[in-house]
Amino acid sequence: SKPKQHDMGDLLARNGGYGGTIASMLANQPEKEKIHLTMVLRNLRYGWTLDERRVYFEWLNQAKSRSGGASYQGFIDNIRKEAVANLSEEEKLALDAKTLSPPPTIEELPTPIGPGRKWFLEELAALTKQPLQGRDFKNGKRAFAASRCIQCHRFGGLGGATGPDLTNVAGRFSYRDLEEAIVDPSKVISDQYRASVIETSAGKVITGRITSENDNTVTVLIDPVDPTKIIELAKADIEQTQPSRVSLMPKDLLNSLNEDEVLDLLAYMMSRGNPNAPLFK
Repeated sequence: SKPKQHDMGDLLARNGGYGGTIASMLANQPEKEKIHLTMVLRNLRYGWTLDERRVYFEWLNQAKSRSGGASYQGFIDNIRKEAVANLSEEEKLALDAKTLSPPPTIEELPTPIGPGRKWFLEELAALTKQPLQGRDFKNGKRAFAASRCIQCHRFGGLGGATGPDLTNVAGRFSYRDLEEAIVDPSKVISDQYRASVIETSAGKVITGRITSENDNTVTVLIDPVDPTKIIELAKADIEQTQPSRVSLMPKDLLNSLNEDEVLDLLAYMMSRGNPNAPLFK
């Protein structure tokens, strides 16, 4: 006759000494697939947004609470150690502080080399019709700051946070898309970053991005360069709110840059922050 089969619960119940330990491990098992992904991603140095970095390390923190045997926590620590080694200094600063490091002030920004000129979309599209190569990473990084992009956008862990993180813009935009977004930012405005025009019952008109609201109040960011410039409005005092057709992003940011600065800037933004990308060879 066939031997009697027992389910795992019956086997573990036979002896509380070893059974209880194994039962606890089975009830709190590590997520094997996610551990594999975090191990693979630990050596990915470029292309992370700061939010993605934060989620990654927060998950590793949570993973240490799982039951995975005597070597398990050391294994997770090794993944973390190797991932931290691939952080930029800017990312380390922002993540250690647990808050976004403030963007540089206007006084701290480098001055464009110039001479500047009026840049048009078709000119930019013609310059980038062929893949960029031989560009200058450091000059592109400098142009990102000199053109004031850095005050509202993060790239590679550095910069402001009132606009979208641009670290992975290469995965979402072609050169023409990127150029159009810079030259004509009001053509397509993300709902997440769209400004609102608010008219109060007292006749005051306020333009800014609504960052939060509750049943009684609305918080509005009125200066995208300075995240501390916010006002709070009582909903009872608001007459009407309409989406703005004009982007908070200025449309002439490239006009202070010369051709090399513009091309190095575009290459920098398409590099995911990798100074060894083919764009710079």
